[in-house]
Amino acid sequence: MALSRFAFGERRFHSADTELGESREDRVSRGLAEGVTRRDFLKSAGLALGALWFPHPPGERALPSRRKPRGWGRVTVSGLRLHEEPSRRSRSVDWLPRDTVVPIFAEVEGEAYLPHNAIWFETEGGYLYSSWVQPVRRDYHWRWRTRIPEAGLWGQITVPYADTHRRPDEESPVVYRLYYSSVHRIVAAERDSRGYIWYRLRDDLMPGLVQWVLAYNVRIIPYTELTPISLGVPDKWIEVHLKEQRLVAYEGKREVFTCRVSTGTIFRDAVGGLRDFRTPVGNHQVIRKTASRHMRGGTPGVDFYDLPGVPFTTYFTWTGVAIHGTYWHNDFGRPRSHGCVNAPTDAALWVFRWTTPYVPYREQVVYARNGGGTPVAVVGA
Repeated sequence: MALSRFAFGERRFHSADTELGESREDRVSRGLAEGVTRRDFLKSAGLALGALWFPHPPGERALPSRRKPRGWGRVTVSGLRLHEEPSRRSRSVDWLPRDTVVPIFAEVEGEAYLPHNAIWFETEGGYLYSSWVQPVRRDYHWRWRTRIPEAGLWGQITVPYADTHRRPDEESPVVYRLYYSSVHRIVAAERDSRGYIWYRLRDDLMPGLVQWVLAYNVRIIPYTELTPISLGVPDKWIEVHLKEQRLVAYEGKREVFTCRVSTGTIFRDAVGGLRDFRTPVGNHQVIRKTASRHMRGGTPGVDFYDLPGVPFTTYFTWTGVAIHGTYWHNDFGRPRSHGCVNAPTDAALWVFRWTTPYVPYREQVVYARNGGGTPVAVVGA
């Protein structure tokens, strides 16, 4: 099973409560049922004129043509040139700042700006190099949860980006900007004066941090999407090939899954020295897993990163090296991380479900017991 290199072929997200993977009776008994009522939904949706209005991101570019995009892309770097042709040597026709959201009409092969990637995205007015554009969707959700169970629910951002606020009020200060495909723990819900529902999120790195996000930007992840796959299959193991920048999963000798990844590299520090963050070669095993992790590290001004909601994190060393989803780049195929194995988010979810130990939906983190985690072999060049 090979994952598409880009995200436009992925399944469309849904948010209906009926897709939580349990019967209504089960959900009522566990305190998980009863989101908004039909009347509440129609009332709130009416404020937005139903499906005729969408809160498009401020950075979204207009569509002067009538061409239907096959997807959307978000600029992930501080600035990106829009070229007349799929080549860096062609004329630059525009400069797009970070978080600009553009329509994607096609993937085309052009000049390999970096040796591992020759794919460009065709957009309105020109071409963007794909390594620095995150494929995204704009899936807004008008069925909300007004009752959140004590243990919380997992939610995933399904728009290019969404800001969190200190209070359930867009006029209150912004806390973080959350990006498409990141995952967060929802612990409360509150309705604002306009009738919209906000979700309060619990940050695992800063549990006391108060932040709220508008619920229409978030999809509740159903139980069925986090249940184990290939349960009970013996002799499962993973190989991470550093030279090819590829992850391969095996059941016995049979390859069952593969995807391109980005592994660790060497960074230059503030005084010109080298810091070795290469993914450690050798035989490891999964030691702990969590559906969401706020990752922060590096040196300010050099290689600092602050990434809330890193999705579907599968650790295989005690120094914090993991396989996880990635929303801050689309540059798979070359080393560029601080040691971890960056994978497309759908691929990271597959690994998360397939490996042991398995993680119950209500748990924040689970550790492997008695060396029972899935083996992970990192193979050098």
